[in-house]
Amino acid sequence: MAKMSFRFMTEVEVELKAESYEEIYLMLKDMMHGQRPISAQSNVKIFPPEQSSMYFSMEGERELHEIPQFKGDFKRDILEH
Repeated sequence: MAKMSFRFMTEVEVELKAESYEEIYLMLKDMMHGQRPISAQSNVKIFPPEQSSMYFSMEGERELHEIPQFKGDFKRDILEH
């Protein structure tokens, strides 16, 4: 089974609900510090990438490789980089 990871800059909107605004703020603070995963929130909107640059790594790699201009062509986007 093949596995790849992609990283790109995008805009995310998260709606948080709690008993108070302070509790919501603390939830946001935990997310910004990586202590609470953004993807685990129930109301998350992810928008298309802001830039055309994208990065990828193959299974087992720690290094990210850049796709300078996403073209939608596996050979040009992945194999050449």
